[in-house]
Parts: sequence; structure tokens; C-alpha cells
Amino acid sequence: MAERGRYKYFDLIMAAFVAVLLCSDLIGVQKVSHVNLPIIGDYIYGAGVLFFPISYLFGDILTEVYGYKRSRRVIWAGFGALVFASLMAYIVTRLPAASTMSVEQQNAVNMIFGQTLADRACLAARILDR
Repeated sequence: MAERGRYKYFDLIMAAFVAVLLCSDLIGVQKVSHVNLPIIGDYIYGAGVLFFPISYLFGDILTEVYGYKRSRRVIWAGFGALVFASLMAYIVTRLPAASTMSVEQQNAVNMIFGQTLADRACLAARILDR
């Protein structure tokens, strides 16, 4: 029973970590935004840079509270979720479109989900980073 109490929030933190990774890779690459900085001027960035640093916070919490072994398990779970999401995006962009979809709708789906293929290089970098 003491073992269960120690890992009370582990599943919640793992789910949050995986959700942040998926948001940063799938949602973040779709939106490019900008902010006007006083000295630098107009700074353009992808919205994913807002999400991804949160994953480091969860990674640090996992390592400090639950240990290195469990932290690595969560990182691998996040990696698996990203690979699965990329595979599903690849399949969705390769499926034939229904006759009811306009060419604009098809192009929009391919533009949104086709960009996740470029993120596969980021996956390899994240493995090497940990």
C-alpha cells in the first residue's frame, strides 16, 4: 500500500508529459506567430516553442520525485505516442479523399497533417537529448 501512495500522481504527470509533447509537435508546427520586441523588432516563432519547454519541467519532476528509471519510461511512452501520431498522420494524408471533399479541403488536411513528417527528425534529436 505504501508503494501505491508513493506513485499517486505518476500516471497524471505521465499523461501531462505525453500531452505536452503531442501538442508541441502536432499543434505547434501549424501556427507561426510573431511578437514585436522593442529593440529586436518583429520576432517570428512557431507556436510549438510555447509548449515544448513545459515537457522539461515534467521531465525534471519525474526524475526528482520518481527516479531516473520511471522518468525514462515516461520519455519512451512520449516517444511512442509521437511515433504513433506521426504514423497516423502519414496514413491520413495518403488515404484517398471522398468525392464530397473539395480540393481545398484535401490540401488543408495534407498541409496540416503532412507537416508532422518533418518532425521525425525532432524525435531522433529528443532521444539523443535524454
